[in-house]
Amino acid sequence: PLQQETKMQRGTSDVSYGFTLAEVLITLGIIGIVAALTIPSFVQKYKEKETVVRVKKFYSVFSQAYTQAILDNGTIDNWGLDDSEMVEDEKGDSVHSDLSIENYDRFLLKMKPYLKNITYQKLKNSNKDNPTKGYVLADGTAIIAMWLKPSQCTNEKVYCGDFYITTDGSVKNSKYVFAFQIKQNKIVPFGTDNSTFKYYCLNGANNSRCTGWIIANGNMDYLHCDNLDYNTKTKCK
Repeated sequence: PLQQETKMQRGTSDVSYGFTLAEVLITLGIIGIVAALTIPSFVQKYKEKETVVRVKKFYSVFSQAYTQAILDNGTIDNWGLDDSEMVEDEKGDSVHSDLSIENYDRFLLKMKPYLKNITYQKLKNSNKDNPTKGYVLADGTAIIAMWLKPSQCTNEKVYCGDFYITTDGSVKNSKYVFAFQIKQNKIVPFGTDNSTFKYYCLNGANNSRCTGWIIANGNMDYLHCDNLDYNTKTKCK
């Protein structure tokens, strides 16, 4: 009996166990479901962090260049620029006049000596799927639109113009288009006060007005919760 028991034990120890095909498929299915739920969220968070870095970098570089340009050339009401205007093209659509486009070029070329590691393409009227970029930074951030009002740029508080940038190379996704105001002595991001931020950005009416929030708070949490406030809550969590 002892020998028989020993043989039975040995026989048992020689048996190998594995997973059935059904078990493997179920496991892979679970892994796929988890990945499908978590990977998009991870990619979105990474994209938002990258966007924040690009917006902050652009603001720092461009505002410093604008300050230096003013020191050397005076305020933009002395740069020989005309006010922007809209005209109708042959299709009856409203577009920037040729003179306006030329003025954008003059403005940007005035800035060129104070910007490094950038490329430049002349701005022109173009459709949304093929925007013509003005200045393009090494990371792909680009100016895609502009409006100038130098005639009313008589003091440091008034509006002298604005421009828009894209951080993902196009204007198809409005979440990644951001606006800046041109003042007499500085560049100001749109949406730096609670009322503007909540009316345009937090409600999703115009995400280009979220620029000030990104620079001040370093996040795009306005895409994920609707109770943010400059003074009381600057993050969803």
